[in-house]
Amino acid sequence: MKQLLGLLAVGAGAAALIRWYRREVVAEGNATVHLQSEHEHFHLHVDLPAGMEIQPGDTLEILALPQTEQGRTQGELSYPSPVRLYKASRLKRHLIKRSSLVEISELVEHP
Repeated sequence: MKQLLGLLAVGAGAAALIRWYRREVVAEGNATVHLQSEHEHFHLHVDLPAGMEIQPGDTLEILALPQTEQGRTQGELSYPSPVRLYKASRLKRHLIKRSSLVEISELVEHP
């Protein structure tokens, strides 16, 4: 009976951690997207509205595409777009920070 209660407690704890890890808060706003497309590289910068900040683990979704001819861009292009920001939980943010530090260390120490 004690083993069963122990397993139930461990299962409940694991379920709580998984739920905490997957928790997201969604924020929406209007932003300006700066797109630079050239032969050798492609850059995308987003000017977020006040109060919106991207941190490790967050996901930004750009909801509009630029108006272009035949879907091609030449040089630089700026356009307004609604955006949706999915804020990661504190647990997910912490784990991503830790894992990225390990990956950077491995990259630097690699011969």
